[in-house]
Amino acid sequence: MISTARIVGAGLIGTSIGLCLKSAGIKVEMVDVDSNSAQLAQDLVKSTPLSEPDLIVVAVPISANQKVVVEQLNANPNSIVCDLASVKSDLLVKVEELSDNAKNFISLHPMAGRELSGAQSARADLFIGRAWVLITGSKSSEKAKLVADSFIKICGGSSYQMSSAEHDLTVAKLSHLPQILSSSLAASLLEVSEDNLNISGQGIRDLTRLANSDSKLWSEIFLANQSSLTPALEKLISHLQGLQKSLVSNKKEEIEDFLKKGREGKDKIPGKHGAKSRNYAFLPIVIDDKPGQLAIIFNECAKIAVNIEDLSIEHSPGQETGLITLALSESDCIKLSEHLEKLGFKVHPTKNR
Repeated sequence: MISTARIVGAGLIGTSIGLCLKSAGIKVEMVDVDSNSAQLAQDLVKSTPLSEPDLIVVAVPISANQKVVVEQLNANPNSIVCDLASVKSDLLVKVEELSDNAKNFISLHPMAGRELSGAQSARADLFIGRAWVLITGSKSSEKAKLVADSFIKICGGSSYQMSSAEHDLTVAKLSHLPQILSSSLAASLLEVSEDNLNISGQGIRDLTRLANSDSKLWSEIFLANQSSLTPALEKLISHLQGLQKSLVSNKKEEIEDFLKKGREGKDKIPGKHGAKSRNYAFLPIVIDDKPGQLAIIFNECAKIAVNIEDLSIEHSPGQETGLITLALSESDCIKLSEHLEKLGFKVHPTKNR
């Protein structure tokens, strides 16, 4: 169904799409208004000039998205065109007003990314296991839907259909608020001395990871989605102000309730492959800070058929040791703990959480 594809936009997302489609045997053309970005992406993807490809993927900044979508639709009447913008607003309505070829347009949003930007950060596996929001217009053809579904499957993702309004409200809470919280928390660290930052644990590193994101890109996203993001932000601020009042008035039960609700919300997040979130057992393992330690642990897991669901690594400041924590099923945790202890590793099993 898709043998040729043009990617308009040679940033992180566009180039990752190009690499993914190329690895699937599809001929890919990479284009960008910035000649340097275009050249790098073309070299990475081994770009091929194409005339009216089967699929055109628009992966440009939100400010240029609508214009480029309409241009590609009008210039390529036989191509299916999709955009990947993270805010939809009235995009589909505008496209239907400005193009007679709106039947060939589908709006998509892959829920994937990195805190890094540019073609140099692109990865062919960026979209594997990721959710994709699929939004159809009133004129979208069945062919456009089938091509979009095929495209998502090639990238290794799963599609979820929504309206534009539902999409923007949802990503405000699931994507845009986390970015705001991460950036805000990281900004507060400017008031902490470098010496005191030496005691930073994994928690602060996890929560500030998104703060490395592209500020120009995210300021555009926030402004484009202000109608959905503003009320979501107001509600979050209200929750934090409620906690502040509880702290000032020594209301322990209210503080516990705040934390319990947070845990309840976290438990609603689906687990692997969209399944119900699971409670894992966690196995902290102390390792020496030298080459090969992680490889040994992973090899031992493979030897006894233990499946690692997730992991985190934390370095001890000023120490020649580190702590790797593995998330496992309870039975695998017991099996691996006993196995590694016999090999001389220092393990510290914890309860499910």
